[in-house]
Amino acid sequence: MLNVTQDALIDQIAAREDIDAVTVHRVLESAGAVVFDCLSSVAPSEDISIKLLNGISIKRKYVKEKKYSKGMFRNIDSPEHVNVKAYSSKYYNSQVNQRLFDKQQ
Repeated sequence: MLNVTQDALIDQIAAREDIDAVTVHRVLESAGAVVFDCLSSVAPSEDISIKLLNGISIKRKYVKEKKYSKGMFRNIDSPEHVNVKAYSSKYYNSQVNQRLFDKQQ
């Protein structure tokens, strides 16, 4: 499995855009802080969607408190919480597959 680290990504962006890696690091660090603030500053019951990049977004979804009473999950209380997940669009996935497999769609 290929694992691209944040440092490798910063170096690639800096080289591609011909800017200092420290500047890229600061921008990404600031973007991460802004995204975190957006996800954690609105009422929990409000769903949030952040378009991070073209074709990539982060969504926060509210899950109500629930009491499970069937099967092996009998008498389990799940407190209210939010789920935060990253998503890629169908178009983005299609473009990646097209490039990888040289398909015309």
